[in-house]
Amino acid sequence: MNSAGIVESLRSLLKFDLATFEPSANETIADYKLLPENVLLLIRYPRYLLEIKSKYGSEAELLIEELLQRATCTATVLLVTIATKFKDDKEKNISVISLKDTFVSLATATYIQQAPVAELKEGSDIPTLVPVATIVPDFDVRALVQAVASGDLSGINDNVYWRVNYDRFHQDFRDDIMIKAISRRIDDNAGELMRVLLQHMYLSSPSWPVEGTPAPAHELRESCARLADRQTLVKHLEQYLKVLEENGAEFVRRSGDAGGGQFLVRVRRASEQLTAAALEHALTERLGSKAARIFRLIRSKKYIEEEDIQKHAMLPNKECKELTYKLLEEHFISVQPMRKAASSGGMAKAIYLYHVKLYEVAQTAQEMCYRSLHNVLRRGAHERAAHERLFAKQRRVRSLVHGMRLRGEAQQHIDDVEETLTPPEIATLQNVEKRLKQLSAAELELDKTLFILKWYFMYPQ
Repeated sequence: MNSAGIVESLRSLLKFDLATFEPSANETIADYKLLPENVLLLIRYPRYLLEIKSKYGSEAELLIEELLQRATCTATVLLVTIATKFKDDKEKNISVISLKDTFVSLATATYIQQAPVAELKEGSDIPTLVPVATIVPDFDVRALVQAVASGDLSGINDNVYWRVNYDRFHQDFRDDIMIKAISRRIDDNAGELMRVLLQHMYLSSPSWPVEGTPAPAHELRESCARLADRQTLVKHLEQYLKVLEENGAEFVRRSGDAGGGQFLVRVRRASEQLTAAALEHALTERLGSKAARIFRLIRSKKYIEEEDIQKHAMLPNKECKELTYKLLEEHFISVQPMRKAASSGGMAKAIYLYHVKLYEVAQTAQEMCYRSLHNVLRRGAHERAAHERLFAKQRRVRSLVHGMRLRGEAQQHIDDVEETLTPPEIATLQNVEKRLKQLSAAELELDKTLFILKWYFMYPQ
């Protein structure tokens, strides 16, 4: 690759926040570093779009999708580009004014934020990217409408660039995981109460606290009272708070009794519990439910001897030993040798205590996820490349059929075009699409597991 290609590649990586740079020792040359964590976010783009569409509608989805494709963009160019693209689409009925309102909503909720600006420090030739506080812009609606009509942006002065705030989406993913976990463990009303607690935490605590700010019971009651379809929750709020505290996987704890009590969300503890649950699920899939039972037993006992494992796991001795050694071999459990005090005239006896080092096991699981994700992506690329000719033919046929239907041609002619795909080709395409869907589902599940593990690693152990 020539120097121009290298510069262009670096520019693209920096633009999409897939790499970063910093001054070298002499501060005249920049050192560049790839950001693998941000590269992995590329597979999460469909989740971002689904999340924003469920909350703000299809126009918000279009804004986020365009911004993800451009990495950074001024608000004016973003709005005019989308409005121009869909101005003749009567079904979507998108106007630059409604797009402007949606953009303001997204900026207010911090799903999008202003991109950092480059500043050159005195004595250094390498710029530094400085974060900028997001200020919701005040749009000139008349100028936007004229720009869409004429396709000319020269009359609008806009030098503020925007980008997607991934962390805000990740907070939503975290909250959804916790709410669904409580709903499955207790019921939907408890899940809704968890949502209220998380909303209170979001308003009064940092983004990723160890524990949220305590919420008084009377404030929780007022928030629940505004939920028209949750009268059962309002009526039995004290009981739900008690159940959430005692049987809510330690997601919530009481921090005081004044005024009916104060309750806070234990974010770090929730990440630990969810990580342990993800590891048990992975073990069940990899080694079976009995191995997961042994893992769960050792973790609950903290330290346990081999004889006690066999006693409490209720498994045959031989099978229990085999599974225990298999867990040890694959680094899901650890062993700590200890010596008992020797009796008078006797030899000191060594005992071996099994235990779970959750942080190390989570790192092992993370590496497994990375390898699995690599295999899934490689397999998907292989399937697409192996059947590229068939996919290209299918795209051509669909394009021709779509055009014929728009022109109102006879169904007989359309059937003739569709029949250019032979039954064996159709069967092959169906099988390949089925495999690709399975690979996409596996990719999604791996990404969800990696998200939980990253959330757990966020806190010092």
